[in-house]
Amino acid sequence: MAEEVVQELRRVYEKAVKEVGGTLDRYTQPGEHWAGVAREMAFENASLTRFFLSWLSAYLWAAEGDKRAVADFLTAAVMGDGSIQTAVRREESGVELAGDVRLTVGRFSAKKKKKRGEVEKVTHIHKAALALGVLKAAGHAPERVYAKVGGERVWFELAWGVDKAREFLSSASLWLYAVELAGGADEIRIKYLRALEVVGVEARLEGFTAEGKRPRARLVVRLGGDTAEYSIRLREGNAVVLEFNTTRREEAERRAALLRAVGVKAEVDKYYDKSRGRDVWHIDVSTNALAAESVHEAVRKAVAEFLKKCREAGVLGEEAYRRLAAKFERGMPEWGEVRFSVRLTGSGAVEVVYRPQSPQSFSKAVELLRGLGMRDSCEGVWCVVHFTAREPREGEEGFVRITAHGLRYIGWLALHGEGGAREKAQRLKEMLLKEAERRGEEVRRRLEEYFREGEQWGTVKPPIEKEVEVEGRRVRVRVEEVEAGVKQGKTREHLVVKIRAKVFEGDSEVTLEKEARFYKKSGGEIMGYVVIHASAEGGREADYARTTAVLKTLGVDKWIREKGRIQLTSGAVDALMRLEPVCAALGQCRKT
Repeated sequence: MAEEVVQELRRVYEKAVKEVGGTLDRYTQPGEHWAGVAREMAFENASLTRFFLSWLSAYLWAAEGDKRAVADFLTAAVMGDGSIQTAVRREESGVELAGDVRLTVGRFSAKKKKKRGEVEKVTHIHKAALALGVLKAAGHAPERVYAKVGGERVWFELAWGVDKAREFLSSASLWLYAVELAGGADEIRIKYLRALEVVGVEARLEGFTAEGKRPRARLVVRLGGDTAEYSIRLREGNAVVLEFNTTRREEAERRAALLRAVGVKAEVDKYYDKSRGRDVWHIDVSTNALAAESVHEAVRKAVAEFLKKCREAGVLGEEAYRRLAAKFERGMPEWGEVRFSVRLTGSGAVEVVYRPQSPQSFSKAVELLRGLGMRDSCEGVWCVVHFTAREPREGEEGFVRITAHGLRYIGWLALHGEGGAREKAQRLKEMLLKEAERRGEEVRRRLEEYFREGEQWGTVKPPIEKEVEVEGRRVRVRVEEVEAGVKQGKTREHLVVKIRAKVFEGDSEVTLEKEARFYKKSGGEIMGYVVIHASAEGGREADYARTTAVLKTLGVDKWIREKGRIQLTSGAVDALMRLEPVCAALGQCRKT
């Protein structure tokens, strides 16, 4: 029996080797093979075409010796379909786990079991073989290859140790991914921050001079494969500024983007230079922007070194030096002294609270939140409160507590807001995530859930078409219209969501018009219901089945069947907030 198993394993291995070798020959050699490749790609879907074209382009870049293009391609692939894990120390054992960088290949191209008669022309093996051939040609062959199985899917993960991955990450244009720090794409943001850990950020001073009592130097910043140089000066009043001027807008935008990638808030302005007779693009970064907590430590240290040289040159007094140096060493929090704590309560809910020590700090926190359009009070049963607050008084502790709706609103505003409010929401979101991460992975994960829910607010508009399963049958639903509003009933104020939909099953088509009515009980608990009609086509059971199909289409997955109606809870309102009419009716999806 053992011999039979060995023979079978050998047969499978030899077949796999033959397939991989043949695929490499086929997809990485010119000549008659290209006609077959092009013909096969023409009949495959667009994603497959993109996969092959991008990897074959990388092969050409490698053959031409364009290391930067290969590094950019591979980094983009990891950011999109991979993971970056830096070294982690386990507190309980003290053991440090080495990090790695992985790239997933072929996850959506192969099924573990093929259906009868199904032919898979291009599998995960073909894709991985092409990727491995290109990576070997580029000098970035992975150190390990993992075979993965999930459900019916099988795929490969190509892995590099951190030191090996640094070879291509440090040559790539990492600043291109920094825009994702603005919120919404948390996975990209985390990968980007970990990529910074892998490659490091370098900042150094060059050419310092205090000639003419005008201290200045060049600040050189390196991020990945990009380096940029700026002028740093000490102006009147001991203001430290960073400057750059050019007649080429694209270069100004690149250097501003690189600064933003290392946490410096930088924008490009334009002015007309009469002496040159043309426009000049200008970057001017203030002291506070350079000293912000978000600025990478390497940059702040370089600025602190500039201040030290200014003191040594006698153009900056000792007291002023100590004050400025302390600011750059510790970093200025975006919200000053306002620091929210994040923790999980005994019930598993996320609690975000700030406990001010003075009326002044209390007022600052409240005004900052109100400046984002967040409300601590409003009229009406369906008023959404984003935070609650109590001013500290003698013998009574104060607080500013952000509610669950407030956290969702921050997530929405950070992604969908406009102008300064969006930027402030992004910074607040980042601050809360950092605090949550300090408290543990589970705390951060739960907080991210609230932000993601808010990001979905108002993103869906009818018509909505989906196939769902009801009582073991597949039916197709098309929601054609949704209206929402708050209406005063005889005894309660209701949130009313009117839905018009069509339900298709087999050759039948039934138009459905329903109202989901929600109300709040005395304790604030949200309840709702949808009436089921016995007079509907097919009777009460058919009406129930069609109604649940519509609810599923709208994202509602929990309810209780009662006599003559379906009972809903607050979870249904949370799901319906994805609908623009519902979100707008509750006054949440509005630009600030």
